[in-house]
Amino acid sequence: MRRSLKVIIWAHITIAAFLLYCSLDLLLLPLDDLTKDALLDSELNSADDKIEKPAIIPKIIHQTYKTEDVPEIWRAGQQRCKDLHPEYEYILWTDDMARKLIEEEYDWFLETWDSYKFPIERADAIRYFALVRYGGIYIDLDDGCERKLDPLLTVPAFARTTTPTGVSNDVLGSVPGHPFFVKVLNNLQNYNRNWLVPYITIMFSTGPLFLSVILEQYRRNNIPEEANVRIMLPDDYTGKENSFFVISKGSSWHLDDARFIKALGRHIPLAVFCGITTGCFIFLMEWYFYQWCIRTNFFRSLDHMSSKVGWKTLRTRPRKDSNLPVNTVINKEDDMV
Repeated sequence: MRRSLKVIIWAHITIAAFLLYCSLDLLLLPLDDLTKDALLDSELNSADDKIEKPAIIPKIIHQTYKTEDVPEIWRAGQQRCKDLHPEYEYILWTDDMARKLIEEEYDWFLETWDSYKFPIERADAIRYFALVRYGGIYIDLDDGCERKLDPLLTVPAFARTTTPTGVSNDVLGSVPGHPFFVKVLNNLQNYNRNWLVPYITIMFSTGPLFLSVILEQYRRNNIPEEANVRIMLPDDYTGKENSFFVISKGSSWHLDDARFIKALGRHIPLAVFCGITTGCFIFLMEWYFYQWCIRTNFFRSLDHMSSKVGWKTLRTRPRKDSNLPVNTVINKEDDMV
């Protein structure tokens, strides 16, 4: 086998291994069965609206916005949550309040906090810090309350499932210092990477993909009952008579790339066709590049240039039976036909 072909093959193996390493947890997400920890109907609904289990999550509702001037489209849902829960403490985390909490109590995270490129990353992160510090229930502003949240207070922590797999971070609840959300905080810095595409960067640095991956890692260990994370199923979330929330228009952080990705999700066959076509085109261009390298003796020239600067070359020898200068380095295998 030509040395040049070996280089190309090993380059592909290296890239594939790196991509597999970065995406392994994402690939395993569909195999993670969240339903075994689902909140049961008997835990959330009763004929007389009496809850037998004691509440352990504090009666606090957390929401976030950049200022206290919440857009009109979300005010009705926000007020509905307040009206249904007059005995709950309500905290609207503005940008200034959020940074103050990080600065005063989590200063080790301040550099990462300030480095986030997108404001939604800070809006994501503050909900995790608020739950670790105070406990309670976090609710996105576009998730209006439909009924009392008291049944959700009887478990140590909860999140809701999302499509196509994993959990969302628009509704979360926990006791203060729950080990899952502590693990979330401890991984925020590790996942603060730029994936070039804004939507993917946000989703995998602080958003639902990030939270789903950390939950998958967390559930691999033997978790005691008091440290479990319970799962809210779709019917309990919204759309049914006994659902806890009603959804208004949201996703205000979505940029054009997010709209494009969501459009692909609505046209799966077309997306698959485009992906296969793109892959075939890339491999075709690589084949043409390889043929060009063979025709122009590209790899032989590379070895020659390397020898000029003292770099070690592999499987090379001077060619005694030619009129070339003695110091010319020729690849033995590239001479073979």
